[in-house]
Amino acid sequence: MKKLIILSTFMSLVAFLLAPQLVTAESNNSERQMYSYTTVYPDGYEPSENTKTVYLTFDDGPTKYTPEIIEILAKYEVLATFFVVGNTEYTHYMRDIVENGHAIGLHSYNHKFKEIYSSTDAFFKDLQKIDDIVFEQTGVRSKITRFPGGSSVTKGGAKAIMKQLSEEIVEKGYQFFDWNCDSRDKMGVKTASGALEKIKAATEQSGNIVIVLMHDTEKITVEYLPSVIEYYQELGYEFSVLSPSSPCIRHSW
Repeated sequence: MKKLIILSTFMSLVAFLLAPQLVTAESNNSERQMYSYTTVYPDGYEPSENTKTVYLTFDDGPTKYTPEIIEILAKYEVLATFFVVGNTEYTHYMRDIVENGHAIGLHSYNHKFKEIYSSTDAFFKDLQKIDDIVFEQTGVRSKITRFPGGSSVTKGGAKAIMKQLSEEIVEKGYQFFDWNCDSRDKMGVKTASGALEKIKAATEQSGNIVIVLMHDTEKITVEYLPSVIEYYQELGYEFSVLSPSSPCIRHSW
């Protein structure tokens, strides 16, 4: 009887030690099938009002510059958010984005304003198309989005339907994000130093929560990104990725 008790105790101990490993493996499989930002990245999603938090975001990729940007982020051990499009030959880089711990968001399939904003039906068909491409490449069903041009865009018929779109997209379970800091790397700024100055000026007016708009479509972004990271590090900002529970910065329409 004593031997049976000892054996039973030993087996219980083994089961206890193995349990966390089994749960972890099961959780990883579950996350792959049904992606959840809060389970993959459990920390840093709801910064307090007193926490200085910066969200580095990149639009319109992936492109040939995306791997370089991922390398820079890895060097500084910083995570970012990529709002991707689908009409590119570089969709395979979406996997690199996710595998390196970055958040991936839905931007659009083709980024053609006249088509996307021709009607609400056209917009959501385009959104579903990029959603499916992201899932095919990464296994992720992302619930964060950014309207092409931002939610204050007026081109391509957007002005007439944006209020309805902004309501319906939330009803469908997505969270959309604009920005309060624009590098102007795709419109106007020609030098790395110029982009950094734009970011500094906007940050001074942005408070504790800063969402920076950049583009991984531009070579200049690769050039100024290290300086941007070092700038926010010197100011004591924490770096985080956007998720459905992140603070929303939205433009007016």
